[in-house]
Amino acid sequence: MLVLRFALALSLVAAPLAGAAVAQELPQGAPDAFHPDVDPGAPAEPAYGGRLLIHLEVMPARLNRVVDNSAVVEQMGFAYEDTLLHQDWRTYELVPRLATSWEVTDQLLLLPHVAADYGDRAREIGTGKDRRFVLLGEVTEAEGRYRVQPAEGEPILVPAMDVAGVERGTVLTFHLREGVTFHDGHPFDAHDVVFTWECYQNPDVDCDEKRSLYAKMIHAEALGEHTVRVVHRSQFYAALEETGEMPILPRHVYDLRDPDHSAFDPDATPTSEDVARSVNVNDANRAFIGLGAYRITEATSSYIEVERYDDYWDAGDPVYGGYLDVIRWRNIGADQTAFQALINGEIDLNTRISSTDYFGEATAVPSFTDEYYKGYVYTGIYAFVAWNAKRPFFRDVDVRHALALAFDMDEHLASFYQGLGRRVSGPPNVMGPAYDDGVTPVPHDPDLAEELLAEAGWYDRDGDGVLDKDGIPFEFTYLYANGNNSSKTLGLKLQEAYAALGIRMNVEAIEWATLLERMNARDFDAVNSAWQPDVESDPEQVWHSRWAEEGLKSSNYISYSDEETDRLIAAIQREVDRDARMGLWHQLHARIASRHPYLFMAAVPRKFALHKRFRGFRASAIAPGYNVREIHLPAGTPGTRPTPERD
Repeated sequence: MLVLRFALALSLVAAPLAGAAVAQELPQGAPDAFHPDVDPGAPAEPAYGGRLLIHLEVMPARLNRVVDNSAVVEQMGFAYEDTLLHQDWRTYELVPRLATSWEVTDQLLLLPHVAADYGDRAREIGTGKDRRFVLLGEVTEAEGRYRVQPAEGEPILVPAMDVAGVERGTVLTFHLREGVTFHDGHPFDAHDVVFTWECYQNPDVDCDEKRSLYAKMIHAEALGEHTVRVVHRSQFYAALEETGEMPILPRHVYDLRDPDHSAFDPDATPTSEDVARSVNVNDANRAFIGLGAYRITEATSSYIEVERYDDYWDAGDPVYGGYLDVIRWRNIGADQTAFQALINGEIDLNTRISSTDYFGEATAVPSFTDEYYKGYVYTGIYAFVAWNAKRPFFRDVDVRHALALAFDMDEHLASFYQGLGRRVSGPPNVMGPAYDDGVTPVPHDPDLAEELLAEAGWYDRDGDGVLDKDGIPFEFTYLYANGNNSSKTLGLKLQEAYAALGIRMNVEAIEWATLLERMNARDFDAVNSAWQPDVESDPEQVWHSRWAEEGLKSSNYISYSDEETDRLIAAIQREVDRDARMGLWHQLHARIASRHPYLFMAAVPRKFALHKRFRGFRASAIAPGYNVREIHLPAGTPGTRPTPERD
């Protein structure tokens, strides 16, 4: 989907990216491509059964993706959730899941004073500035009038003088699969989809990081138990993907107005605040009740476990129904501790192998090679240092530029990453066509950095060795997640580089949950983190000024605000022609790069180690880089059972 997810800054890069060639053609990995004992041309027959233990780098407080924006919840969600549509792991095309089919039509906006002339064929939808009177259907124009063909009934002819505008491709009607149930056995229907949309429109629901994705949807309605219609404000290139991959909440668990809710009171009238509270603090946020192939059975302080859901509607398709009986994600914060847990047999899959271990003796000795193999996957994740634009040090673009010039990123990649990895100059996914290779990363030039700082008024006035301006010393704190060695190493190197210019940078490690709270509250100076973007992610979530306002817990936590960026984002969203949209993306890439809101670092593939007894690991550009439902044990493994033949 189009959302960007918080990710811990990664610890290494396994191989250089292939530049423009990768950007134009996404890689599709063969199953077991890294397994030393498997012939890709003659894979073993898979079996059902077994348990896979996966390293989880941070333990999220909530497993409800509506109110959580972390990459780890997205990663686990592939097992226990389903959506209307899904971007296929292999082809990267949208395929039907909970929706069996859909139609894409238009909306014709009527001038308000003529809406009554069209009787009940005209609909009033939206609120506030989005309030409008519309005719919905396929719209054509000829001879000074418009013809609207609704889904049912006769066409409606509308003179041009009655028309305020036409928004094409903005009406999506989904036909839902029947017989699907949530993990508690309750039927899934169109009202669950509508309620989820309502949550994103409710300002009291704790979903500010994702609200921008669904703010473009101004209307949703159930047209029966198994048909749902969603209307977007205006033309949007990814309307189908955005709507189709929206996480879905069980209305009967979260909506106090639902007669099937355990606390439903027919004599009460819950307010929107009451409903929001039920979503934000519901016990089901931890033991989430989903629609996927696996259901959550345990959610402790140290691990999350899911088991096969026998009533999953697509259980017979292992690509989606899964082979394994049990998957457990075990939380181990420090990367080195997690690697030792792997060697000790306490986990089977670790996707955060450090540079030292991956290239060093630790993965070359028999204790590793006899049991495990290693490899890497590319998902376009990139690391950065974010500057809080509300702080006096980082308000000036020239100061942010100077901070980038002062640090020798190439040397850092050469020493810490063994010369591997690809520097990035801006936010688009480096594996997708939106990334512009012509925008070069900032070079290392400490002399120019010193000049820019002086021109911005930062120089040492009192002779204490620290730059100052308006009586404020240039001293700030760099935060990173505790246990992340790469972030610590980066911080110490930045500290040294900035000290040479007269900038005092403190380095502080804090727990991930606390770090996330500080970021959401904009209570930080600088922070090392990473984004895990999709191949093309809606840029509004992170970069539009409407999400920079104080008090919003949004993905624009650095309070970035720029009119030209806003203009380009709006143009990208409306442009459905792919080539034209990529041109706009390249302009946006260049614009953001020139503003230096982050110290952009490198695109890093995830390195993993997996126990040899498991098969079916296939690299994918879609996060988390593999489909856990395809991992399996080979036929004949003790404790497994044969896979049934499919029709």
